[in-house]
Amino acid sequence: MAGPLSRRVWIGLVLGAVLRVVLLPGPGSPDVGSWKLWTFVGGWDVTGMYGVGGDPPERGLLVWGETRGTTEYPPLGLYAMAAVGRVYREIDPTFTDSTLLTVLVKAPGILAELALVLLLLTWGRRAIDPAAATWTAMAIWLNPAIIINGAGLGYLDAEMAMPATAAVLFAGAGSPALAGALVAAAVLTKAQAVFVFPVVALAVFWRRRAAATAALVSFGLAGLLTSVLVMLPFALRGALPNMVQALGRLAAHDMLSGNGLNAWWVVTWIIRSAYAVSALGWVEAFTTPVRILQISRLEELGYPNPKPFGTLLVLAAIGWLLWRGRHTRRLADWAYVGGWCVFAYYLLGVQVHENHLYLAVPVLALAAGLEPRFRPAFWTVSALCAAAMYLFYGFGDGSLPLVVRRWTGVDLTVLVSLAGVWVWIGGRASFPQVAAGRGQGSEGRMPSDP
Repeated sequence: MAGPLSRRVWIGLVLGAVLRVVLLPGPGSPDVGSWKLWTFVGGWDVTGMYGVGGDPPERGLLVWGETRGTTEYPPLGLYAMAAVGRVYREIDPTFTDSTLLTVLVKAPGILAELALVLLLLTWGRRAIDPAAATWTAMAIWLNPAIIINGAGLGYLDAEMAMPATAAVLFAGAGSPALAGALVAAAVLTKAQAVFVFPVVALAVFWRRRAAATAALVSFGLAGLLTSVLVMLPFALRGALPNMVQALGRLAAHDMLSGNGLNAWWVVTWIIRSAYAVSALGWVEAFTTPVRILQISRLEELGYPNPKPFGTLLVLAAIGWLLWRGRHTRRLADWAYVGGWCVFAYYLLGVQVHENHLYLAVPVLALAAGLEPRFRPAFWTVSALCAAAMYLFYGFGDGSLPLVVRRWTGVDLTVLVSLAGVWVWIGGRASFPQVAAGRGQGSEGRMPSDP
């Protein structure tokens, strides 16, 4: 039976809240400007944001004053921005840019973080283990990567990552319908949630092994119903083809790595430096801060398009991880596999951005809370995630990081990328024994597990 929260937990909750309040008024990342545009347009006409009709389907142009743009985000993320827009329109009918608008744009992510933490500190403490659920909640609430991402930079990752993490939790608790609805909502908020979807399905299958078919049907139907309800307003408007066209542009960005500190950022550094040697010399060429390299430019230089190769690497890595974890029956291992699937995408995928490792952090926090041996991996991934965002944007656009990338000679972002590759190689070597479901003891099992 879970007792009352300790004084240390209450202090941690207050500290996390204070840190968020301090960072919320900051300008956030450059993407916040796009989010504000979406709030304005969505507050008036959310189902028209992708465009409506046309043959071929027209592409919606979003306009707010002098700002122009489009959107490629799934519909549930747009609903959240539209809700912000409606609230702000009631406060300021002129919809003038302001610090309050910045705070409101960041608010859905903070609420998502808080919702998962409260779920863990209430239901989680009863359903899994009081100590494990409390540790997980505090590891999320006080995590630098979580705080920088949401309160600092205003990304929309929390709205996706928190329901995805809850889906893993409910799949392990034997609630397939709720897990299906949550993981569908996560994917329809931001596409990266697809990388934990197979793990949630695997957990549903093994958790209810005696009635696996019924569990998977319940899981699938709940996910399908959630998807239909989310997309129905666009379908009724005649904007469904426009939505499909917009989402198809998610993989069309012309960049080898979009500031994602991964293997392709190292490739970017090598290629840029090698071509700059003749003009700058060896030392300057290889110590100049790295900039994004366009794929089109890479092809002009005679290299093949890296997208198919990167996609194959991601699929192979995730397939291997799922194969190694296919027999596990423990919640901790399912969460661990899910976190590493996200890490595989972040490390090996092309066009990855600096914030795309975020989803791995709360998922691995769940694994680490249940099994202390997963904690070194959790803290390491958290550090990599925080560093990737902080080194580019500090705590917000315009507030430079206290660390200068050239202090280390070779750009510090390159060293962080190499560290990520090293973590993957080292972790991969020990992964089979921790994810094969044959670990010692009963840590990570739900109370009713055999």
